Amino acid sequence: MCKESGFFPKNKLFSTKKSIIVQIFSIIVFVIIIQTSKSYPIIGNNPQKITTIRDFPIPQIPIILHHQTKNKITMQKKISLLIILSLAVQLLYGQESSQKENPFSFEGAYIGDMYANAAGGLKTGAGYMGMGNLKMGFDTEKARWWKGGSFFINGASIHGKSLSENYLGDLQVASNIDAGTHIYMHELWFKQAFEKFSFTIGLQDLNAEFIASENAGEFINSSFGVPSVVSINVPVPIFPLTGLGISAQWNINDRFTWQTTVFDGCQKSFEHNAHNLNWNFSKDDGLLVATEFHGNFDIKEKKGIYKLGGYYHSGLSEFDKNTQTKNTVFENNYGFYFIADQNIFEREQRKLDLFAQIAVAPKSKNEQDYYIGLGANYFGIFSKKKNDALGFAVAHAGLHTTEHKHETALELYYKYQINDNIAIQPDVQYIINPSGSDEKLSNALVGILRLHIVF
Repeated sequence: MCKESGFFPKNKLFSTKKSIIVQIFSIIVFVIIIQTSKSYPIIGNNPQKITTIRDFPIPQIPIILHHQTKNKITMQKKISLLIILSLAVQLLYGQESSQKENPFSFEGAYIGDMYANAAGGLKTGAGYMGMGNLKMGFDTEKARWWKGGSFFINGASIHGKSLSENYLGDLQVASNIDAGTHIYMHELWFKQAFEKFSFTIGLQDLNAEFIASENAGEFINSSFGVPSVVSINVPVPIFPLTGLGISAQWNINDRFTWQTTVFDGCQKSFEHNAHNLNWNFSKDDGLLVATEFHGNFDIKEKKGIYKLGGYYHSGLSEFDKNTQTKNTVFENNYGFYFIADQNIFEREQRKLDLFAQIAVAPKSKNEQDYYIGLGANYFGIFSKKKNDALGFAVAHAGLHTTEHKHETALELYYKYQINDNIAIQPDVQYIINPSGSDEKLSNALVGILRLHIVF
């Protein structure tokens, strides 16, 4: 079975110039997260099963299966051992020469969402979700091996009760860390960069480089990461389960960039791939291909980034144990998208940015055939240091069947950066026609208080 996906925003590597003490502390924090995550109950199959599109499960609302406690503890020990070994290698390497740049870089991060559904949806109620990440990079040039090479590992621990599955029943998924309780490998890849060309191979998150808007990424709703018309219609390697693929990027000149990628067409679900380390290829999974052009344009000396892209999935087949037959889920599915980020005002420490997301897919193959996302971010609205932001955005998922109405999410947030490591983000969303359930649901009003921690 293919995975059911969601979205997690891209984060940058931890600076190699940070002190060893801070790195040790970040690792201790991550180990604590891993150990305490097992105290959260694993969510079982939802009795109010989320609806399907062409009998293909909606990827944004995962159905979490029980894990055996023994396997969980074993995996935690393996991850803890990996962390300790990684730190030991870095410390030993750093002792070789005080003159040599440290090729290792570390980052520890945690995101916590306290949420409450005040009205509408499946039911009212409150809960908590969290996600911890430990990332390690290795630069071959700083290690004096060869130029342009880098290795990257990103382990993740997610936990908590699903907001969308248990309370909202929305199609687009209100929180981009909503994925149940798992400890798994999110990214594991090698990248080689040349003067104008680079390629990446390994376990990758498609949304790290493709279909991404810098301004939309400030919002919490999952559709502001990857538009729902993409993530719902075909399996895509994004949070929580990424996939094996190879990507290439060509910086044509200072203004234009072209990039393309090929991925395994089906990421196995957590039921068959508990820690995202069970990789295999099958002709029944097909292939996912995406390509994207970037253009940097200044409008009246205001910077703008515009992206035009498309994706194609060769097809997916699944074996039905009940009938003992192989069924075709879909064939030759595709779509196109346009992303724009444009600055329209900047003065001293304040600026106003706009963004737009548009994605379309053929009606003949998909129940959701279009998506439109629009929004604005005002940075430095109350603080002259530009360490706060206020944003408002709309995400509209267009459905053309009689069973579901169009779903629209309105989101308003305020984010305050307390210091270099900690930020808080209160967020309010109003979901019109939640369409991720078999039931006809009333409009939902949900509040989220997000905590960002980075070390």
